[in-house]
Amino acid sequence: MRLTAIAVFMALAFACGSMASKPNRAMVEAMEKSMDRKMTVLWPGDPAEVMGLTQGVYITGYGAVFMSEVNLAPAAGITPFHPQASQEEIKRTHEKKVSRMAKLREAMQGMLVDSAKSLDAVPADEQVVLGVSLFYWNWEDKSGMPAQIVMHAPKRVLLQADKASIVIEEF
Repeated sequence: MRLTAIAVFMALAFACGSMASKPNRAMVEAMEKSMDRKMTVLWPGDPAEVMGLTQGVYITGYGAVFMSEVNLAPAAGITPFHPQASQEEIKRTHEKKVSRMAKLREAMQGMLVDSAKSLDAVPADEQVVLGVSLFYWNWEDKSGMPAQIVMHAPKRVLLQADKASIVIEEF
């Protein structure tokens, strides 16, 4: 009987301990909204367009993962009144997106560091991940441009603001 009581107590203690280290939905949602805000104010006079809303999830044993889709240079789409993009539009849109890539990468690194500071319940050895898919119209020139940028690092690295250790992958 005593052995059973001890086993139940230990199981409850383990369960409570693992629950305490998980971020709740409100924490993840706060980071989603923060990332959306930061993305839209990168170029205040000519903002990027966040396509939908950032989505975040916490994966036990791995960390916090956030995904977003962004159009770095909103342009007119194809409509009955604008049946095709001109060569000038194609060139201008491409140049604008290329010129914004460095600032996007820098902002993403900052968002990772800020997320690590705000997500207290994520264990230090787990990852914080930010993936941004880049939106393109089918008529756009995508040469030299990634379709997606994914950055991640363990939370403890991000808390040291060690941006050099952030893994950056582009697809």
